[in-house]
Amino acid sequence: MTTKTDRICGIIVAAGSGWRMGGVCKPLIKLGKKTLFEYVLEAFEGSRVSDITVVCSEDNRSALESLCEGKTSKPVLFAYGGNSRAESVFLGIKACGKCDLVCVHDCARPFVTAEIIDSVIDGAAETGASTACCPVTDTIKFVDDEHHTVYTPERRHLLSIQTPQCFKYGLYLPAYLLAASQKKKFTDETALLENAGTKVNYVKCDPNNIKLTTKSDLLTARAIRLIKEQDKK
Repeated sequence: MTTKTDRICGIIVAAGSGWRMGGVCKPLIKLGKKTLFEYVLEAFEGSRVSDITVVCSEDNRSALESLCEGKTSKPVLFAYGGNSRAESVFLGIKACGKCDLVCVHDCARPFVTAEIIDSVIDGAAETGASTACCPVTDTIKFVDDEHHTVYTPERRHLLSIQTPQCFKYGLYLPAYLLAASQKKKFTDETALLENAGTKVNYVKCDPNNIKLTTKSDLLTARAIRLIKEQDKK
């Protein structure tokens, strides 16, 4: 478990180009009256993270800084992202500096909650690293280049990996450097850490914690928001 003296740095990754969304800046997309960034910021504000680092782009920094005003009591630092998600996370961690735990979340997942963030923090405190996830409900086919089925894995062995992902600060840089020396690329931090031998704690969370990647995902997100608002009444 974490203690009150632990410094837990939350990193919001908001530097992507959004090309699969038609070049739209995803953190600034509105769901109702709030942007995706505001939803995520609100969740981090209610969580146990000590401070927040926003990984942004030169184009959206000013807008994101304005959205932070009066929205959080926690220190907020801004850092520019890199040419890939992995590089952006690295630059965010470099900017936040030494801490006990790092909790990384993609701004494109607006339905994260403080409870999800805290549960992933607890998971990382146990094993060194953790990630939000949910069971896969579709049947998955592993196919070759010609789309011939190679095998059909059992669903009970499959998890859909989400963010937030949390890990001990001291484990990250050695894992990052190892992957660089191996010329390996990973799409998320837990895969990077697993490559270096860290045990990852898989924390099952709300399947509504979806990632908005294409325009069609916006329809799903709007439906989820409306249902959540109805449930509060």
